[in-house]
Amino acid sequence: MLLITAIIIILIEAVTEGLLKRFDTGINEIIFDAWIQWVIALMFFGSWFIWAIHFDGYYVPTWKIITGFVFVRFAIFDVTWNLARGQKWNYYGTTKLYDRIMYELGSFGWMMKDDESDLLDNRWYIFIGI
Repeated sequence: MLLITAIIIILIEAVTEGLLKRFDTGINEIIFDAWIQWVIALMFFGSWFIWAIHFDGYYVPTWKIITGFVFVRFAIFDVTWNLARGQKWNYYGTTKLYDRIMYELGSFGWMMKDDESDLLDNRWYIFIGI
């Protein structure tokens, strides 16, 4: 139940931000150019965390709850945001710190990045023997 609610909270945030970026609503400058985006993310996490701490199904240590949320967010936020924004699922930009780090890791072959997507697709076909 903790995992499902974490996924729902992360998907709501990713889809909302992606759609706001896709369709310029005029509010984008306020949300994305200032610290308000961080406040919104912390509010989503805080509301989920308060619920998760009081979850009576079984005991889970606090550090596991926080770590689990961070890893689930890392796994699904960027892909969901890219799809809601109307970009390729494996697109990494050049402005945010996260995108720059992922782009550098992609140069080592550790992560998939947009400009090598055809090469990665070909590697996959070779791997499965087609």
